[in-house]
Amino acid sequence: MAIRSSNAALVPAPPLAELRGDLLRRLNLMNEAFETEFDELLELATVICAKPLGAVTLLDEETQLMKARVGFKGARTMPVRESICQYTVRGTHLLMVEDTLQDARFADNKTLQEGDGIRFYAGMPLVSTSGMAVGALCVMDTEPATLTLQQQRTLEILGRQLSNQIQLRERAAALTAALAENERARGMFNTILDNVPMEIYLKDAEGHLMFYNRKMAARFNIDMEEWIGKTSTELWGTETGADIAREEEYAFRHGGRPHESFLELPESQKTGQTTYWRTTKVACEGLHGEKVMACVAVDMTDQMAREAEVQRMQDELEEANRKLSSLALTDALTGLWNRRAFDSRLETTVIGSQRSKQSMALLMIDVDNFKSVNDRFGHPYGDTVLRNVAKILTRSKRAEDVACRFGGEEFAILMPGSNIEGAKQLAQRVLDAMHAFAWEKEPITLSMGLAMCSLTCSSDELVDDADEALYTAK
Repeated sequence: MAIRSSNAALVPAPPLAELRGDLLRRLNLMNEAFETEFDELLELATVICAKPLGAVTLLDEETQLMKARVGFKGARTMPVRESICQYTVRGTHLLMVEDTLQDARFADNKTLQEGDGIRFYAGMPLVSTSGMAVGALCVMDTEPATLTLQQQRTLEILGRQLSNQIQLRERAAALTAALAENERARGMFNTILDNVPMEIYLKDAEGHLMFYNRKMAARFNIDMEEWIGKTSTELWGTETGADIAREEEYAFRHGGRPHESFLELPESQKTGQTTYWRTTKVACEGLHGEKVMACVAVDMTDQMAREAEVQRMQDELEEANRKLSSLALTDALTGLWNRRAFDSRLETTVIGSQRSKQSMALLMIDVDNFKSVNDRFGHPYGDTVLRNVAKILTRSKRAEDVACRFGGEEFAILMPGSNIEGAKQLAQRVLDAMHAFAWEKEPITLSMGLAMCSLTCSSDELVDDADEALYTAK
């Protein structure tokens, strides 16, 4: 086992005089107010000991105070260095000096030697709860004297009674300080509980609310006593109350271990909205050993609303991106793929067809005399013709075929996996549909060029072959 020494300097303990003074001031005893219990016990001591002078003295660092006195007049304080009681508080037993003039300790004490000075002294230390002497119960005379054993015994008993009085005050002061400290701690505790950004509450073993903080009261628009004693069933209904009760029962069974859960509370009459909570419950003991459920709840309602809004915005952004992507690949007029999308798809289809050694075809289509249609009927009608052609192509092709607007009045259909016969059949379906369509102004006809992809052709060569066939058809 390793032992590590500290480099911190040791702070010396305060001298006894300082400790004595601190205690007497804390007990509010270093004042000249007379107190009945001190006066009465001192009077009894002087009578029993048959001495004309007596005092209850208290000593701090520099001053001796006569808290009670018999036979003395004038000032009630004197310097500690001139008092006999300074010797009394150094011990734990009765100090008796039969003649101060014969005691070397007081040879230089002019106060005792002048006039009717103190010649006899008997003092019993007054001690605190820690055993520290803070003063004395003393009887005195201006002549040398002594005390009988019975008188000494009586003075000791009366001194202990006065010590008890001081110790009672000490305990009362300590209790008052403890209560004040508890009140400060409680105030600090309540301040913390009322200002943390979460709802905190306590329940008893039967599920009745014992306490909730101001944050919770404000959240549900209630006062600090309105829900005390109520159960979850009373507040949230049978179904939700049963769910909460099951969670609390589980937490009680696993006492000391926190139980986290997510809870949806139905619409509150106070707040008018459904709320969502993340709760942490833990079972513990109350002040008297009873079972208590402590719970910290974080209101997730606003966060969930924000998350829902973020999700909505993300969905809208994704939809916008999808639309933008679609617009980038789609011809705005016809809804077919545009030339850019077609070129990309054509390249990958040609490569895929050659690798798999499957046939594929490309059908190039041109609307006959389209410039004449525009000139005679106007461009809006020309746009209508192009849209109708696009519909016919879409309905005629297979699902795997790709139709696009190649440019102007030109269209193309890419047919992966199709042989020459299948391609001719698709072309015939398009022509039949064109003849069957109810054109508004006059019948519209198409010219078509068909090309098949070989194992060595490029995408450009395939387009050129289809274009050449289309030129021949026109």
